[in-house]
Amino acid sequence: MKMRLREFVVFVGVWSGAAFAQTTLHTTTTLVVVPTLVQTPDKDLVFSLRAEDFVLTDNGVPQKVTLEEETRRPLSLVVLMQTGGDARGQFPSYAHLDTMIAELLGEPPNEVSVVNFDSQPEAASPFTTNVAEWGDAIDHPDVGDRGAAIFDGIAYGLDLLQKRPAGNRRAILLISQAHDVGSKTPLKELVRGLGETNTAIYSVTFSAEKTAARQAFKDPPHLNPPISLYPSDGGIKPYNDPARPVAGFKLDAPLALIFGAMSKNTSAEVATLSGGEWSSFDNAQELSRDLGVLTNHLHNSYVLSFTPTSSEPGLHTIKVRLARHPELVVSARSNYWASDQSSQK
Repeated sequence: MKMRLREFVVFVGVWSGAAFAQTTLHTTTTLVVVPTLVQTPDKDLVFSLRAEDFVLTDNGVPQKVTLEEETRRPLSLVVLMQTGGDARGQFPSYAHLDTMIAELLGEPPNEVSVVNFDSQPEAASPFTTNVAEWGDAIDHPDVGDRGAAIFDGIAYGLDLLQKRPAGNRRAILLISQAHDVGSKTPLKELVRGLGETNTAIYSVTFSAEKTAARQAFKDPPHLNPPISLYPSDGGIKPYNDPARPVAGFKLDAPLALIFGAMSKNTSAEVATLSGGEWSSFDNAQELSRDLGVLTNHLHNSYVLSFTPTSSEPGLHTIKVRLARHPELVVSARSNYWASDQSSQK
């Protein structure tokens, strides 16, 4: 019998609320891993580069770079799937998500854990190399509450990844709306956690406002009653008034679309900060397309690593470029966080 994610851990909501207030992430290794994507201006992937082709600086200081084989480091992946807020309007797009995640994950020993979240992370599947074990729960999630706590979900995912083997590559696939609603985790803590755990975030977002507006036409009338206008007294009366209306409409969805477009795309910002990628989708076909591109990029990135020459604690800025071929586009993480090792003894 297949188990739904919400049924797997009944205490996870209570536990996660306490964990966010207490979590402190520390790195136990001086090796910094930098997944790096190289493309032509036309977005074609570039292969056959060697370590000496890359120039990497840490706070402006050049570092000795090692180019690793992608297959040498198993991938630990956390899929954060929004089920709260306006995500229910995108559930049809999730219909074959398990197959897409399986293609993204690749072969064992690569492993994945799936986490549903609304106003908090609701459940997490155990790490598995076989996505099909949780196929029904992934493709047909339960509807969450009105929240979309993206930052809290990422913090929870980082805590899961911190417990995986130190030699694994770590990544988060975030499927959510563009902006956070209701998180308690500050951005500064996320920056530190991403830097300490060598985690890349790949964000695939939908427009909450556009999805909500489209869903309003599908919902029964009692969930989205129109406002009826009457010329007799110039007043506004309930939608179920027996008098015949001249017109009926509701402006909250269009206004939300306008104001939402003015908000920051926090999911994209966090992905870019971590050295990952972001894209947007509006239906199942676009989600499949975006995850297909991401699968190609994830398995064809260069995995650079270096041991910092400086042990100064705090946020370090990374820059990666090519020694030659300035016309090529290089995408890599922009920072890492070095903990004060003396304070941990």
